[in-house]
Amino acid sequence: MGITRVEGEAKNQDYFMAGRLADSSGYTWTLPTRLSEMLCEAEGLFGRRDLSWTILGVEFGPGPQPQIWYPMNHDGRRHVLIQLAPNALLDGAIACYQLAHEVVHLLAPNPGVMAPVIEEGAATVFSEDYTERVFGRRNMTSSQTYRAAAQVVRELLALDPAAIKKMREVEPAFTNFTLETFEKAGLKAPQLLKEALLTPFSEVLAVTQLAS
Repeated sequence: MGITRVEGEAKNQDYFMAGRLADSSGYTWTLPTRLSEMLCEAEGLFGRRDLSWTILGVEFGPGPQPQIWYPMNHDGRRHVLIQLAPNALLDGAIACYQLAHEVVHLLAPNPGVMAPVIEEGAATVFSEDYTERVFGRRNMTSSQTYRAAAQVVRELLALDPAAIKKMREVEPAFTNFTLETFEKAGLKAPQLLKEALLTPFSEVLAVTQLAS
């Protein structure tokens, strides 16, 4: 992706400005078209998204971390938007790594409720795999907490690659998963693994921060 400078800041001109392909068969990648591709892939792996939410697109925010947020949520609108961190402005692989992670959170938005380890782990796995496949970039996850979440999700997917998809067919919202969800989905996994996957991610994050 090409870099241009606007008012002294380096910015990626291809994030939102598409170019026509040489054979006129379509257009070059932008963040919105990457979002479309990622969403299709994530639904294939983890199940269909909650269509009652309207995805507004992608923007860059002031905070150090990417996130999804809910514009006009106080007005009863079910709008959701991905916000990327400023460091993604300079590197297309970082932008897509962040975007892919947040795409998984678009499958079942639940404002105000902390995601369980299984959701954050699935988001991390998806972003790691996408960035390695498309950009050849590995070891993109610097946080030990997110790495640990990804590891337990990979353990589950090693038992059954469609495990999360099966669970979301039983219960669409990650935040509503229980031990019974595993049973109803026909999944046989070690008890300790199931309990780890259902742990609120905030608890894992707090323990990691205290230990650091």
